[in-house]
Amino acid sequence: MADATQARSDIASRNDELRQSDIAALCGLIGSADHYCMKVEREQSRNFHGFKAVYQKTYEALCEGHLKLLQAIPDGSDRDIVILAGHASLMADQIQTADVTDHAFVARLVEGVQAALISISGSIGNRFPDHVEEVAALWPELGQSIRNDMAVARQMISEMEGH
Repeated sequence: MADATQARSDIASRNDELRQSDIAALCGLIGSADHYCMKVEREQSRNFHGFKAVYQKTYEALCEGHLKLLQAIPDGSDRDIVILAGHASLMADQIQTADVTDHAFVARLVEGVQAALISISGSIGNRFPDHVEEVAALWPELGQSIRNDMAVARQMISEMEGH
């Protein structure tokens, strides 16, 4: 019986290893939602009100997904950090073209980009603390800012893990 329990445990461990991180999974879903949203947007030219309604809901969900991805915490993998950094850059670019009459969305977008950058900086700093000290020697204020990001990232991970 112990062998069967161990086998199930080994299978569960392998399944966890093969499962995508939350950031990678959400990234894939946002990519699919973006593709779907563009398809629905093209169909709006038919002037059938149903397409407009589907587009509006799809677009709202896509925007929410973008904001939630900006607030995600990397699991420590390089891929998660690359996804988060690339997404923060993409969304920062969107700030320039955002509808300035929608102040609430723009504020959430800026807040999300800031959260992503703190998470990225903290995650990288926690992986390479010696580099943070080298940066602090060059520019103490920046070094302290990165240390603050490191503390925030550790706190966010601890909260996410329920500690």
